[in-house]
Amino acid sequence: MMQCKLVDVFSKHKLQGNGLTIFYDYEALSTKQMQAWTREMRQFESIFVDMQSKPYRAHIFTMEEELDFAGHPLLGLAYHLHESIGKKDGQCHWSIALNHTVVELSSVWEGKYFKASMHQGVPKLITTLSSAQAEPFYEALGIGQLQPHDYPAQVISTGLPYLVVPIEHGLSKVVFKTTELETMLEKYHAKFLYLIDINNFEGRTWDNRGSVEDIATGSAAGPVAVYLFEHGLTTSKKVTIKQGRFVDRPSEIDVELVCNEDHIADVIVSGYVTKVGSFTPE
Repeated sequence: MMQCKLVDVFSKHKLQGNGLTIFYDYEALSTKQMQAWTREMRQFESIFVDMQSKPYRAHIFTMEEELDFAGHPLLGLAYHLHESIGKKDGQCHWSIALNHTVVELSSVWEGKYFKASMHQGVPKLITTLSSAQAEPFYEALGIGQLQPHDYPAQVISTGLPYLVVPIEHGLSKVVFKTTELETMLEKYHAKFLYLIDINNFEGRTWDNRGSVEDIATGSAAGPVAVYLFEHGLTTSKKVTIKQGRFVDRPSEIDVELVCNEDHIADVIVSGYVTKVGSFTPE
C-alpha cells in the first residue's frame, strides 16, 4: 500500500523551508496518476521513489509537469532513505536514477539535525545575455529600472538551465507583468528564471506564470553560486543563498564549489531536512 512522508527541506525546523511529499511503497503508478497525486498535495514539487530498482528510480513532478531534475525533492528523498534503510551514525551515500541522469546524494545526522547533500557536477555556462536581451526580463518582473549595468543575465545549468537575473536591491518590488515568460526563456534555452540580490545573496523564483513563488530552489542554487563566483561577487567557494522570506518560509541553501585548477569541477548543494510526518493515503 502506498505510503507518504512529509518533510521540510532547507530548514532545521518544521513548518519552515520547502515542503515535500515523498511517495513510496506503491506497486505501480502511471505518469498521469503521479501528476494527479502531486496536484492533490499542492506543493511546489513531489517525488516518487521505486526502491526495488538499482539504483533507486525517482520521478519528480511539479503541479504542471514531470521534471528531469530538481533540488529539494532529492535532498528530501535522502532523508527518507536514511531513515528507512540508512545507519544512524556516520554518512550514507545514495544513487538516484532520474529520467536522463543518475544523481549522487549523501546524508548524515549532525547531532539532532539531519543534513543532505547532492553532487550536481560540472556547471554548463549556456549563454550570456546582452543588456538589450536581458531588458525584457526585468520589464516582465516590473523592475526595469533596477537592471544593473555591470552584471549580465546568464543562463547556467547544473541539471536544469536557469536564467540567473542579477539585481542590487529591490527584491520586494517584483510584480509580474507577463504571461509569456516560458516562451521568452525558451529563446535562450532556459527553463526557469531566478532573481538574485547580488549584495545579500538572497533570491526569488516562480513558476513561469508568476502565480506560485518557490520557497527554496536547490536546482537553482548551484547555477546562482556559479554566477556569483564567476563574476567576482564572492571569492569564497562556499556560499549560502537565502530564499523564502516573501512567502514566510525562511530557508537557507548551502553550496560548495569544487575547483580544479581554473574551472569548477563539481557543485555540491546541501541543506537541512526536517520530518513533518507520515501518512497512508486511502
